[in-house]
Amino acid sequence: MPLTVAEFQDRYQAAVLGLAIGDALGFPLRGVPRASLWRAPSLADDFAPRPRGRFAKGQFSDDTQLMLASADSVVREQKVDGRSLAAHYAWLWQQGVILQPPRPLADALQRLSGGASWMSAGAPAGTRDPSVLSRALVCGLWNAGQVARLSHDAEVMAIVTHKDAVCAAAAAAYARAVGLGLEDVTLTPQEFCEELAHAASTHDAGLAEELRYLHRALAWDVGQALGQLSRIGVPPSQLEVEEGLPAHVVPVLLTALYAALKVPNDYRAAVTLALQAGGESDVAAALCGGLLGAHLGTEALPSRLRRTILYSDHLHDTAQRLWQARLAAASVAPLVTARSRRS
Repeated sequence: MPLTVAEFQDRYQAAVLGLAIGDALGFPLRGVPRASLWRAPSLADDFAPRPRGRFAKGQFSDDTQLMLASADSVVREQKVDGRSLAAHYAWLWQQGVILQPPRPLADALQRLSGGASWMSAGAPAGTRDPSVLSRALVCGLWNAGQVARLSHDAEVMAIVTHKDAVCAAAAAAYARAVGLGLEDVTLTPQEFCEELAHAASTHDAGLAEELRYLHRALAWDVGQALGQLSRIGVPPSQLEVEEGLPAHVVPVLLTALYAALKVPNDYRAAVTLALQAGGESDVAAALCGGLLGAHLGTEALPSRLRRTILYSDHLHDTAQRLWQARLAAASVAPLVTARSRRS
């Protein structure tokens, strides 16, 4: 049966909350080698008891902060607008509240805050850190049921801080994954991956090809899969110094999608699998958590984590405002179609 409006609204809430919870679970573990996490069975049971530096238990990182800022921008403009996104990101930077952004992102935000155009401030081609991915959740939610502008909107969201075409392709693929999670359709892993490949192909054929065959990793041993996925698309020089997921958009995206496909009906198990990848697993866990939230709804999110994540009221409010804005826009672009896949 098609989703009711209430069920659809709940999945909006769960997507935002699921991403933030995955991020908060991974934030204290950022950079921890895979070997140190591989045998840990309860990584997604509770937020780490030890704060990361001065940050409290349940604190999420820059990934969720920029996702929330993106949602604020879309609600304000009723569309994905590069100038507005840039202003929202610059304001956060000027307030000094963005938590430990990677250097390429920090440099782009500094340029934005200095008045650079949203089309020119981003990190140059060749810079492919995964901080670009979390805000694509908003693109996926906003374009739910209507994919015509998804690749364009994902590119706009990416280019504000990252000019590389692979970043735009990865953002488009993740946005499409979120949209498919929201839809009341049943796809095989192969069909799902084909949809993501199509979304990415507008921007980068290489990533599209990797996405097209990602489903094959589901037949591999889990340890082998995590090891192989962590190397795809990464320069050898970067692999030499990384243990676990490198700070690169391709393996982080592929690992997050792999975890969600491997355990599609269990939020805790899927996010644990993403965290066990090590390295930049906080971003992978955030992406996996957002996707599973969109697919399963709020009841699938562990109740302890829903209660104890910091700023939960703000997360719920942002999701609600984004939902209301999308609902208002549905008179122009229907919220859900019978089957909003590409023709």
